[in-house]
Amino acid sequence: MVEPTISITESPFEFYTRYYQAIAASPANSTYCKHLFGCDMGQHGFAEISHLDHLGKICELGPGIQALDLGCGDGRIAEYLSDSTGVKITGIDWIPQAIQQARARTEDKQDRLTFQAMDMDDLKFSPASFDVINAIDTLYFTQLAPALYRILPLLRHGGRLAAFFSQGAPMGMPLDQFDRSTIQPDRTELADAFNKLELIYMTWDYSHADYEHAQRKQFIAESLQAEFAAEGNLFLFENHLAEAIGVQTAYKAGAHARYLYLITL
Repeated sequence: MVEPTISITESPFEFYTRYYQAIAASPANSTYCKHLFGCDMGQHGFAEISHLDHLGKICELGPGIQALDLGCGDGRIAEYLSDSTGVKITGIDWIPQAIQQARARTEDKQDRLTFQAMDMDDLKFSPASFDVINAIDTLYFTQLAPALYRILPLLRHGGRLAAFFSQGAPMGMPLDQFDRSTIQPDRTELADAFNKLELIYMTWDYSHADYEHAQRKQFIAESLQAEFAAEGNLFLFENHLAEAIGVQTAYKAGAHARYLYLITL
């Protein structure tokens, strides 16, 4: 899989705690998101607005639907999906500060949006609580098959699980050692977990769109390097740039792919 670029000196929890603290007061990152994604939703990843709209369409998000957003961060993507479709969303994330930001920003939308600090490895919901579960580049932080055993019972009959998932050469692995067959839609780590559970899934290939996004990501990040540095947030620039270069390099070598997966129970 292609994981977010994180300093080797800190854990993912430490990185994302620092990340959400920084972007809350970073004009440079806000500009970066607006130029790259079309609006500032605190994005850390590759899901553009049109990609989110596609997810909302295939999940049939709308009024009367109860959805769970796994790894919602500061909740701005969940808020966008709710604002644009009317769906009720519960967002969870393991970074308490991000959840605090989400709650404070959406106080007037509590009829549609709920946020809880929670680890996806310890979900505290009753079975059949949701119609839809979204995982937008968040399933890299758990053991997939055990996680699906916990997640799928939370869906009602006819419920849908949608996940954006990228697969490619891990950081530090020489590209000539990477098994390129694993980037096929039925061979990724997520597909392998689905197959083990005998789940039927649909896929949409976002690989080339991901490559084009990475090209824009690099250009926009580099154009804002001075602004990030002036804020003392050079680590944000370095992270965005490393992601962009990593995806482009792997894709051109045939060692990167990205898919949107959908399961309907």
